[in-house]
Amino acid sequence: MKKFKLIKIIYSDICFYSEASFTSKIKTFFLKANFHLLFWYRISNKIKNTKLAFLNVFIKYLCQILYSSEISPNSEIGKNLMLPHPLGIIIGDNVVIKDNVTIFQQVTLGAKGSNENKEYPVIEDNVKIFIKASIIGKVLIGENSIIGAHSLVTRDTEKNSINAGIPAKKVSSIE
Repeated sequence: MKKFKLIKIIYSDICFYSEASFTSKIKTFFLKANFHLLFWYRISNKIKNTKLAFLNVFIKYLCQILYSSEISPNSEIGKNLMLPHPLGIIIGDNVVIKDNVTIFQQVTLGAKGSNENKEYPVIEDNVKIFIKASIIGKVLIGENSIIGAHSLVTRDTEKNSINAGIPAKKVSSIE
């Protein structure tokens, strides 16, 4: 059964990005860029510790050419990741993204520290990250939070909060 886990995850992604009809699922598989970026991540994540790991160089190149985006195969991404406009998204090596997260274009989730001690963000469930936001270092983005456009997040955020600015600060709570 373990063999089919990747297929189930990819099918789940197709269902998330499409409507209920079979035709919609086919269109999603062949035509939707947001699904494609996630699809290539899922493949590269699955093969990263196998004899096929050399293919990750080609997958990385493909995603850079087609979407100007890069998602590290070492990152950990949960279910229902929404990428409404998947251009210019950078997700670093050990970033953890939990379930039901939305990431808009030109967002960077990156490292802080030297080569030996790099630290990466953790994005909790139900978070929205708007355009050109950067989340750098060992940062925990709390559940149900919103990160405003053009924000630079270098510290943990509370759950159910709206954060914006450079550096990002809590501007409001979500009731």
